Amino acid sequence: MAEVPVLSADRFQYWAVDFIRNEYIVVTTDGQRHAGALPTTAWPDDLVAQSVFDWERWWVISTTRRGDTLISEAYSPVSTDKGRPAVYLDQNHWSKLAWAMVDPSKIASRDELAAAMRIIELATDAGIVLPLSSAHFTETYPLYGDRRYNLGLAMAHLAGGWELRSPMKVWDNEVAVMLATHEDVPLPAFSELPVVTTEPQAFLANGVRAYEIDNDWDLFQLVISEPSITLSCLIDPTPEAKGDVPGWVQRNQEITDYFAGQRLSDTDRRRQAAGFFWTDNIQVLARAAARVGVDPRSFAQDAKELLRQTETMPFVSNLSAMFQLRHLDRQTRWKGNDLIDMMYLSCAAAYCNYVAAERHTGTQLRQIMESRGETPNTFVTLTDLVEALERDGVQTASEKASHGGRR
Repeated sequence: MAEVPVLSADRFQYWAVDFIRNEYIVVTTDGQRHAGALPTTAWPDDLVAQSVFDWERWWVISTTRRGDTLISEAYSPVSTDKGRPAVYLDQNHWSKLAWAMVDPSKIASRDELAAAMRIIELATDAGIVLPLSSAHFTETYPLYGDRRYNLGLAMAHLAGGWELRSPMKVWDNEVAVMLATHEDVPLPAFSELPVVTTEPQAFLANGVRAYEIDNDWDLFQLVISEPSITLSCLIDPTPEAKGDVPGWVQRNQEITDYFAGQRLSDTDRRRQAAGFFWTDNIQVLARAAARVGVDPRSFAQDAKELLRQTETMPFVSNLSAMFQLRHLDRQTRWKGNDLIDMMYLSCAAAYCNYVAAERHTGTQLRQIMESRGETPNTFVTLTDLVEALERDGVQTASEKASHGGRR
């Protein structure tokens, strides 16, 4: 008879970490209870009180010092299918969901409030997945006090452990796969990594590579700690200033101003704008080439082929088209937040089923998709998003069970 693995649901019911008492508790399947001191002391200002790993359901249950409890789906390297439509929300739409849960009177539009309540219903009853990204963390950092706590708690609760992989990593991966396919070399192992995932720290550009960890204990420690760390960052009452990118803003404004002063045909304008995109990001091509073991030099010099291959990459093609639109519009005035909006919403539009975006970027993404003959999956209001969800028959788990999966 095969030996039962040490880390197994056959051995354990719960593993709990109590940050207030600074202890861990292990409950085995035969009812035994074991406790001990944590090797390190928790942060004194950490608002997370306890994390519990439920071995049967494969959940991490987190409780805050205020008594709020939420559940996160834990990462498993052998089961990565979300099984539900992924809906990515821009930060302003997350704020509506938070207000709908805390103080609905803050939402002026009745239609938007009703839409927010429907999205909350779908998210809390296994109808959709609402992934968080590092952009969401950046947007919460300037907030403080109860507003930060309520927004962060709502986001962590409704996301339930799901993340959008860092757009920088998705960009690297798309280019690496494109190069491997073009040069007819084996596809890299990371080529099939899901972009919407519960993988710990996937939303960070320089996060750990959980999918490469082959030590069960190391991976388990990462999995059990990830939800509490995420929650702590979201509800931390201390505000932090958002980063600034003045050099990036200046560079892109200079490109827009350059095209405004040129007398070029539309074809030449688009070709040059696409060239600026790759010139400014040639390091991505070099980095991806190194990962798959090919020489990027001849490929980088073939501008026509590079532009053709851009269209094979879901996220990169969205992003490149977005830069072209803004570079070629003489009315564009670049701002620091454009970088976040363009990167994250372009990536979400490529890999999520639905996106609720801020108006400017969302409108341009719809324009890009329509120009390709695609049905846009990006909306600028929660009302329009919910209409699309209803149109496509997206239901909660309870509704599916009650109606037999039929509308």
